[in-house]
Amino acid sequence: MNLDAKRLAVTMAALFVLALSGPAPAAVVGTSTGVFVNPTGPAGMTTTGVGTSNFSWGVGSPPPSSSLSFTGTAVNTPFDTPFSFGTLSYYNGTTLAGTEANSVDLRVNLTLTSPTGVNQNFDYLLGLINSPNDGDANHNADYVLFPSTLPSTSFSTGGRDYTLAFLGFGSLSGGGFLAVNEFHVLENCRASAQLIGEITDVTQPVPEPGTILLLGCGLAGL
Repeated sequence: MNLDAKRLAVTMAALFVLALSGPAPAAVVGTSTGVFVNPTGPAGMTTTGVGTSNFSWGVGSPPPSSSLSFTGTAVNTPFDTPFSFGTLSYYNGTTLAGTEANSVDLRVNLTLTSPTGVNQNFDYLLGLINSPNDGDANHNADYVLFPSTLPSTSFSTGGRDYTLAFLGFGSLSGGGFLAVNEFHVLENCRASAQLIGEITDVTQPVPEPGTILLLGCGLAGL
């Protein structure tokens, strides 16, 4: 086989592979929503709002008890680009020992118009750390812990499988602070933080979770 014939064969093979895989959409477009499911805790755990976007746990002393809420957003982002997929709000109430929850799953749903036909849930385990009130204000702050970056589910488009990777937190408001993959809220205070993610190929490495404070200003308009 001469050189020109070899080049033609390689070109035809590449075009065949591209034809099989198909082009991926230029951007992901749709909406996000979220609910809280699968709480865990001691035998005396008290919860309300399981299966909804507003979840509370523990017996408040005094009321109200601690709570989380998730607010979804419109999604319009290129692949492999950090974006805000919603806002997590947290109230840190004083909770009677033995009535607390230790964890809950945040189930984020993406309903997409591009790529079409995608309606996929992504579950993220949230550790609920109920700190003893025996120190200064920061020490007494309860917090939410994201122990992992990748959910176990994905959707397929263009011959590839994609998932919504959690990268960290964006802008913060209210009485709290961020530390790597932890969202701390001071006692009897409320705070909200953007959740930053990325639609990424499941075969690609994902950065360790961390605070993405530098993105806060740019994402505030979202």
